[in-house]
Order: sequence, then structure tokens, then C-alpha cells
Amino acid sequence: MRPFLIICTLATAWFTLALGAMLTGTIATAAVPKGTRIPANVAIVGSAPGLFIVRSDDPDYVRDLYRNGAKLVLPARKKTCLALQG
Repeated sequence: MRPFLIICTLATAWFTLALGAMLTGTIATAAVPKGTRIPANVAIVGSAPGLFIVRSDDPDYVRDLYRNGAKLVLPARKKTCLALQG
């Protein structure tokens, strides 16, 4: 039961950080589900299974992604949101 609680706590903390970044639009590099329409001011810099890794110099690009139909925008590091090396 203890490992389950640890995993749930970590997942909740990560989701809370992702939600905060989503609402404030301060994600430097993001992961969005494949099939999301990518605005012109956003560049696809990589991909992972089922995800596009995107980046933009526009500070409001996260909001643009949501306006274009993204269901979820997650903070990402170089390749995926779970990459351990920046």
C-alpha cells in the first residue's frame, strides 16, 4: 500500500505543477497529444509515442495551443516530460 501512496503523491504533485504552468502559460517546452493543431507561432521540436514536443518564443503559446483544440498541454524537457536530463 505504501508504494501506491508514494506514486499517487508524486503524480498529484506533478499534475499540480502542470496545471499551474498550464494556467499561467509559463511552459518553456511542452508536450501535446498528436493530432493537436499546432499554431504558426509554435515549432515542433520532437516527438514521443503519442505526443508532439513543442516550443515557442511567444509567452502565450500555451493558451494558443488550448484555443486550437489541445486537450492537455504538459511541461516537457528536451525529449519528453519524463526525460531525466535537461
